[in-house]
Amino acid sequence: MRRELWPDGDDHDVEIAAFFVGLLEEPEAVLVAEDDGLLIGVAELSLRRDVAGLEGRLTGYVEGLFVRPAFRGRDVGLRLLRASQEWARERGCVVFASDRAGRVVLDWRFSA
Repeated sequence: MRRELWPDGDDHDVEIAAFFVGLLEEPEAVLVAEDDGLLIGVAELSLRRDVAGLEGRLTGYVEGLFVRPAFRGRDVGLRLLRASQEWARERGCVVFASDRAGRVVLDWRFSA
């Protein structure tokens, strides 16, 4: 699915292997969605303190989100985002964000 999310990437095999042996800094976590054993969606997550406009704040950050085309429109992406938000909250994040074309598009501030 990583290849489908970023088709122009050429180091996927190396990065995937590094993630599973704990040598990759980003993403810090990968959440998956399955349907009857079939992988249908994935969210790659990191913890950041360098998000533009949120500098210094521990931010749960969606590095990538992908849902197989046949399963889009079924709330798979929304459920992955909610699980991602919970992952961030459990790690003490005060903000949950992502970007598109370099601008922050999600900025949910968690209540204390």
